[in-house]
Amino acid sequence: MTQENRRKCSRMIKDSEYSRLGGINVGKYPLHHFLFDHSTPLLENWPIRIDFAGDDEWRRGCYRFRERSDTFAIEYMKQGTLRFTQNRQSYTVQPGELFLVRLGDDSEIECCDCDYAFKRTFAIAGPLLGPLLTSLGLDRADVMTPSDPAALDALFDRAREILDGSAEDRQRRSALLSFEILLMLAEDYKQHDHPEILQKILRYLDAHLDRPHTIERIASEFRLSPATLHRLFRKHLGETPINFLIHRRMETAMRLLRLTEQPIKSIAYQVGYPNALYFSTEFHRHTGESPTAFRRRRQYYD
Repeated sequence: MTQENRRKCSRMIKDSEYSRLGGINVGKYPLHHFLFDHSTPLLENWPIRIDFAGDDEWRRGCYRFRERSDTFAIEYMKQGTLRFTQNRQSYTVQPGELFLVRLGDDSEIECCDCDYAFKRTFAIAGPLLGPLLTSLGLDRADVMTPSDPAALDALFDRAREILDGSAEDRQRRSALLSFEILLMLAEDYKQHDHPEILQKILRYLDAHLDRPHTIERIASEFRLSPATLHRLFRKHLGETPINFLIHRRMETAMRLLRLTEQPIKSIAYQVGYPNALYFSTEFHRHTGESPTAFRRRRQYYD
């Protein structure tokens, strides 16, 4: 279905050097009732802010794809179902569940199992967003169930109120609300997703990306067998420990390339590569471009 839809795509909504967004419309659907941040001056350099928020209606046959998304969006299902795919992991998202469109990832949304679907959208932007998502663990989340749906709905309502109101004090209110919803999601993700031992391993790897790791060394650090460690990652993350580690290193490298002017050699050491050439080869294999080319395009996230 993915390749077929891409061949059939009748509309390219956005096509830049870095990020691509396209899809299939069914009449006027998907119908977006979004409010955008039109502050004067714009809050583009504010550390974290609401980018846009609102409601979203879909009909059977509607389809969207994103390549290397420059948007982080919280998509909260209220009616019907949507098929959501991110980095080749597919989900059927039910009412009461939400999915996260992640920065830099490939994703697809399709309305194929019902005639009508309705969701709420809350998009966040700003240079502090990437580090926050990493520290809260939300850069690994795809689909989750909020523990307090009423509180989540209230946050969506407040986002619309901020974007629809006067610009007075909008910076502070926008930043506070963005941070509040991320904290709420992070708490739900930690409570309902990974067992405590896996959370400890993930925190350990995040804190020691610069070290050489093998499955045997990681397992020994936490008094597990390599087989148990492998099963733990496969069950809860859908990938091997080493593949996870490579992804985390690349995500961290992309953030450092976007947000700092550090030399590529320095970034390579920080994420566990002994020299810039080896790092550049791995980075190109993972992203399809060199670290230097990626850094030139960082404005698409800022």
